[in-house]
Amino acid sequence: MRQSSGFTLIELIIVIVLIGVLSVVALPKFIDFSGDASQATFRSTASAFKSGIDFIHLKWQVAGNNEAQQDFIAIADPAVGGDLSVNANGFPADTRGTSLTLNSDNDCLDVWRAVLNTRDASVATNDSALYEAQYNNNFTCTYSLVSNPSLTVDYDSTTGAVSINF
Repeated sequence: MRQSSGFTLIELIIVIVLIGVLSVVALPKFIDFSGDASQATFRSTASAFKSGIDFIHLKWQVAGNNEAQQDFIAIADPAVGGDLSVNANGFPADTRGTSLTLNSDNDCLDVWRAVLNTRDASVATNDSALYEAQYNNNFTCTYSLVSNPSLTVDYDSTTGAVSINF
């Protein structure tokens, strides 16, 4: 009689099939592509906001105004609410023509909407949009991604600093 040592072909096929089924079921739980995509979209939006702030300040410097200016940049999009005004340092302040300083939640909304395409990065003062805006006093705003509030953009209208926190 022959003594058998090892696995039969059937046993090997069953093990390979089981490993395949487990990998199909378990692998998506370990790899979270949606979180990575959300963070990448946030970084892109935040970087576009920072670039927009820098561009507006550069335009103000080239114009040689050296003072606050109401309706500095004409904006035709009715969702924005009016033309963009800049403060005495040349940074975006509001679009409603009510002040030349950033000093309220509405001003935070104005700046975000004026700098970015609001259809792709909607903002509100509550969690009804993609981003939530909050005025922090001392002429600063924080914009939070509603789906992940730990992802924030801080804007200081005095210095033009935009901090991207992720």
